[in-house]
Amino acid sequence: MSLNPYLLVKRIASPTKKSLVVAIFIFVSAFIFIAVIRPSWSSNISFSNQQISYKWEEMFQAATAAVIANTLSSKKHIVDCDALSTDWDALLDDESLTGEQLVKYLMWTNHSSCQLSHDFGGVMMDNPAGLAGQKAVCIDPRVAPKPGKCLVYSFGIQDDWSFDETMARYGCEVFAFDPSTGMTSHDHSPGNIHFHDWGLGDRDEYDHRFNWTIRSLTSIYKSLSPRHGNKTIDYLKIDVEYSEWIALPEIISSGMLSKIRQLGIEVHLDKEASLEEHRVWAKLLRSLEKMGMVRFDSEYNPWYVGNFTKFPLSAPLGYEIAWYNSNLLHPMS
Repeated sequence: MSLNPYLLVKRIASPTKKSLVVAIFIFVSAFIFIAVIRPSWSSNISFSNQQISYKWEEMFQAATAAVIANTLSSKKHIVDCDALSTDWDALLDDESLTGEQLVKYLMWTNHSSCQLSHDFGGVMMDNPAGLAGQKAVCIDPRVAPKPGKCLVYSFGIQDDWSFDETMARYGCEVFAFDPSTGMTSHDHSPGNIHFHDWGLGDRDEYDHRFNWTIRSLTSIYKSLSPRHGNKTIDYLKIDVEYSEWIALPEIISSGMLSKIRQLGIEVHLDKEASLEEHRVWAKLLRSLEKMGMVRFDSEYNPWYVGNFTKFPLSAPLGYEIAWYNSNLLHPMS
């Protein structure tokens, strides 16, 4: 709709010259906005939308370039010097280990081991407020999943596909697993997510209690090799509600660890179990680290807290821990 300057001035002007000047000023301002400012503003909005729609490949390249140039700060840059100097082997071997020391081991991390750690996925919780389901991924050039070439195994979906969908958008082929959803095997949207209704364990078996098919990681990898080849699993996510303690020994003893570049596990403590049982579980995690897995992130779940019944401790029952495999670094470019 065009503006008629005569009608505009006539409508708002008073008989005084002062009012006439004000009216002319308003008209000129409106003209400048329509003719000059608005097109530029619209262009900026369009440019902003283009920025938001950058491909993951471009984001990855920019992030890794920043890491190389040392211009980008890490997710967490505080280094716990006390934790780094702790002899964890001696601590976990000590039968006098306390509950507080157990939690200290689960919580320690060397954030300096990964210059750029990013949370992939996650959904907002209502009570208490916070994010759940996210997994820390190190995207430093030597260990980062490479968009268009990366392979992800994700165990434990329930109704949260956020991690899987984010990794798929990043450019990875994702194989997702969960026997508890009631869904059968299918391709999830986007199309590079392939779902199988299998659970993770230490052997192939059928759980008649829940009518679940349970398989070892070794067996699953062999079954899917015709689809993805003999590729390294760039990220293995395990969130299987205590079954991690069953599956991990098989992953270690079978040699499958040599095919895993990054590993993210939600580990669960049992408030009804003894401190000795927890010490055995912690030593299992420590064995991963002694085999070359470098811890770069560890966080507790604040909405998952309990009082232990067999030793004095009130603490979180769930911990998100992430490692990368120092034996599977990408070649220096």
